[in-house]
Amino acid sequence: MDIIVYLLFALGLILIIKGGDWFVDSAVWIAEVTGIPSIIIGATIVSIATTLPELIVSVTANLQGSSEMAIGNAVGSIICNIGLISSLGFIALKNVIKKKLFLKKSMIMIGSLVVFTAFAWDLNFSHLEAGVVLLFIVLFLYYNIKGSKESDEEYTFDKSTLTKQIITKNVVLFVAGATGIILGASLLVNNGQIIAKQLGVPEAIISLTIIALGTSLPELTTMISSIKKKNQDIGLGNIIGANILNVALILTSSSLISSDGLPIMKYDFSLLGREFIGFPNTLFIDVPFALILMLLFSVPTYFKGETKKWQGFAMLTTYVLYLIIRVGTGIS
Repeated sequence: MDIIVYLLFALGLILIIKGGDWFVDSAVWIAEVTGIPSIIIGATIVSIATTLPELIVSVTANLQGSSEMAIGNAVGSIICNIGLISSLGFIALKNVIKKKLFLKKSMIMIGSLVVFTAFAWDLNFSHLEAGVVLLFIVLFLYYNIKGSKESDEEYTFDKSTLTKQIITKNVVLFVAGATGIILGASLLVNNGQIIAKQLGVPEAIISLTIIALGTSLPELTTMISSIKKKNQDIGLGNIIGANILNVALILTSSSLISSDGLPIMKYDFSLLGREFIGFPNTLFIDVPFALILMLLFSVPTYFKGETKKWQGFAMLTTYVLYLIIRVGTGIS
């Protein structure tokens, strides 16, 4: 039994690594053939595909009556996407950005979370409020379409070489890559939880690391593959797009499928010797950390026109601090 668990864990790792290579290769090919900037391909097609695990987990959790897991998974994924995945990308490779395009997408990313927080302050994210936040996706798609038309990104791809066989091959690789990443992430998470429990790792640590990282593995795989292939625009665009979708698609969907909207749960816990009664940890712990990470990700990058290693270390430190605080509360 134990051997099967480890074999499935290894299979999951192989699937996400190979799937990531296929996925990024085909996404870059799409960008070259269509002439659409890589950051836009990453922010739309790639983001939708890599956000599927979060959407499935959150919607399923909400249908089963676990609204806090639905919210925690979406916001936790944002924190993991920036604090762990983007930080590694920033540390590994400097990337020059197109400031105008980057600014608009970053503002939509931050704005969607700020508006969600304002609406959720009464501890319920209603259907009407979800409808408003859903508009951020419309705005996001509008700027992507506009950006692709205004792009001055040059390609040397010879479209005369296109054949039905080449098109079919790349479409199949894109679908197979996305499938491999999602299936691999599922195998890695499920069997990783079993292994962690066998090793005596606390539940809080498992939920904050393996589950949060598990649903973010597609983004991590895409980021690593894009760094390896010297096309970090795909990885950066994917992170921004995935974070927007985490708020404007996943949280809104979780609200809309619930009869009374999405409730924000409150907990009693102790931290550093102090007792906290009826505390909405999502609004007071998770969201502030997500916003801090979004600002660290966006503001210096925009003003400098490129990513910096110190940003990566700052985001990674913030992520570790978040884990320490969350484990300290005992609320997973």
